Amino acid sequence: MCNACSALEIDCLYGDDKPVFMDNGPLQKEKADWLKQEVKLRATRRRERRYLQALELGIETLDVSQVEADESDPSNDSSILPTADPTTSPSSTKPESSQTSSPGQQDEVRHQQMPAMSLPTPPNSSPDCSEAVFEQGWGIQERELHTTMLYLDYVFPFVYPFYRPPLLDAGRGWLLVLLAQNKAVLHTTLSLASHFFNVVLSHTNHLQAEPCKSHNWAELSRQQEMALQELQAEMQRIVARGVKGYLAETTRVLASVIQLLTFEVAMANTGNWIMHLDAATELFSLIVQEHGSMGQDATFFINLLVQLGARPFSKTPSNHPWSPDQASLRFSVAFIVFFDTIAATSLERPPRLLSFHRDLLTEPDEETKRSWPENDKEYRLPHIDMNEFVGLQNWIVLAIGEIATLDAWKKEKKRNGSLSVSQLVLRASVIEESLRRNIAILEQTNGHGPEKADTNPLLDLLSRPGLYPKEMVEITAATSRVWAQAVVTYLSVVVSGWQPASAEIRNSVALTIQMLLTLPSPSCMRAIMWPFTVTGCMAAREEEQTFRDLIAAMGPLQLFGTATKSLEIMEKVWANRTSIEENADQWDYAACFRSAGHAALML
Repeated sequence: MCNACSALEIDCLYGDDKPVFMDNGPLQKEKADWLKQEVKLRATRRRERRYLQALELGIETLDVSQVEADESDPSNDSSILPTADPTTSPSSTKPESSQTSSPGQQDEVRHQQMPAMSLPTPPNSSPDCSEAVFEQGWGIQERELHTTMLYLDYVFPFVYPFYRPPLLDAGRGWLLVLLAQNKAVLHTTLSLASHFFNVVLSHTNHLQAEPCKSHNWAELSRQQEMALQELQAEMQRIVARGVKGYLAETTRVLASVIQLLTFEVAMANTGNWIMHLDAATELFSLIVQEHGSMGQDATFFINLLVQLGARPFSKTPSNHPWSPDQASLRFSVAFIVFFDTIAATSLERPPRLLSFHRDLLTEPDEETKRSWPENDKEYRLPHIDMNEFVGLQNWIVLAIGEIATLDAWKKEKKRNGSLSVSQLVLRASVIEESLRRNIAILEQTNGHGPEKADTNPLLDLLSRPGLYPKEMVEITAATSRVWAQAVVTYLSVVVSGWQPASAEIRNSVALTIQMLLTLPSPSCMRAIMWPFTVTGCMAAREEEQTFRDLIAAMGPLQLFGTATKSLEIMEKVWANRTSIEENADQWDYAACFRSAGHAALML
């Protein structure tokens, strides 16, 4: 048995005799299709095992570490598929890494390399900074309740500034229900709140700040350890019993993984986030596979929402508040799609959830919608509006996913020596045409899309003062324009390569810089780290200081998210400007996002 098949856990046809199915016809195609499915199935099981191993290792160490580059999907490896050449031996197609270690050895290596949770380095403790200071006035349960409210009141709105669900959607009540139902989410939430509170304490002269900080470092570690233990137990239950028949329970586990992913990005943004992202996308794919099919005319996502409803109804809950599980799933799916799409730009792969984008995000044209029966429209329309969650219209997220897919396709064709420039330009022109059309509409509507009619002025008055301040509308409009223009730059580089001096790139960068300088407030920068980095990496020498000044203007807000990481990436690109331009054919945005030592998720 060859090492390649052994590593993939599939039957091996090692030998010199040509198999019967190698007929360059239907038998070979049937065998190839079967093999793809078999590889995907076994890859899923391997990922689940590795994820459990990583969680176990994280519980044991709880240390800052880095993760190796993301493992590509074995089902995309052409070396494992049957070929028409009977003279090609199995040994000539096996991966290089498989020649030096057995599958058991590879699993052990992966186990040793899998990261623990990324925790910041705590300050030196002092005799006055003890747990006893807090135990005098706070019990464990009281502290956790207090920290939970800190998270709900301050941290959650800060981390997700655009997510402000209206009254008829039942607001954010689902989050409190989820915290009560799912211990992994609760403990991750408490650790994130402790981290944010610690950062705030670091910028205060309050006399009790030092004991508070010492306590919060200890609390951070304690809550993260409990979160990992709970998530590991949940994942083990999924592996043991499967997903089918446990839709609500599995969606809560998905929410747990999303929280861990958010924690990684907010705290350190080491390469550890890849592990959680892959687990989340795999889990969501399994949910769709087992529970997404219910009716021919309904999208898979509305089928999931209907099954999670608090009470049976024949149509979508458009006239009912979302149940806690429905609201939780909508939130998790919106962010996993967003994270997955942005991650694709640094991992040099199409978004893993690309096949779901159409049902989740694509808005049909007016002619198509008019052709649908009125009673069926709710079933067929997308039920994720990214503007409600990340402040971006769906077409911006779709465009990034399409360009990342084009980039991966281009690189694969180049490796195979089969790249057609005319086909590349044709595919890019379709994306660009849609992009330019939507940008024109964005400008006409002042950046935030067409106004929605107010059907209930009383509810509008009740909802908007606290949930939709005027400043938020301005921020959404401004950040959407920045994202859209940066996507134009991204597409240009994918198609034409690294050419920072080209007129098209210079014009797009200049336009984006103008938008950056007119943002309503420095806090807006938190929402545009990906477009900010895309633009900054292409900045001319005389434009570099503008980007440094924009980060400096953020003040203490630099400590949250990826602002510091963004500037670090740009500084590395600027410092190596000459050598990069001399080897422009070997450089792109994925290389930029990896220049900090690991793939960065720029959120």
